[in-house]
Amino acid sequence: MMTINEALSRKLTAPLLVASALLLSPLCSAAGTADEQANLELILRQLSMIEKVAQKSAERPAAEGGRYHFDYERLLEDLGQVRSGIQGYLSPARAQPRDPGQLSGHYTRTGSDKP
Repeated sequence: MMTINEALSRKLTAPLLVASALLLSPLCSAAGTADEQANLELILRQLSMIEKVAQKSAERPAAEGGRYHFDYERLLEDLGQVRSGIQGYLSPARAQPRDPGQLSGHYTRTGSDKP
């Protein structure tokens, strides 16, 4: 035969587990959000380094006689869009979704396409 305390304990176990899960879930998602924010901030720092290298490369004169050249200007534009998207996610200015636009993804220029 079960005592009143044992019966009460069994009745309360499931609701307590559910309640604790509900109370702890915001803490878990907040930890995920902080981790995500740290990762995105790291990505922004790495983008800055990539942009510096791309800017220096864009300022160098193109090799003569080459048929194709890497389009650093277009790469810098795309990196700017990526940066803008991440910054917009980290500190949204409005609640409405926005069109992120399309990345070029095409970075080959012919020798006659010099800027």
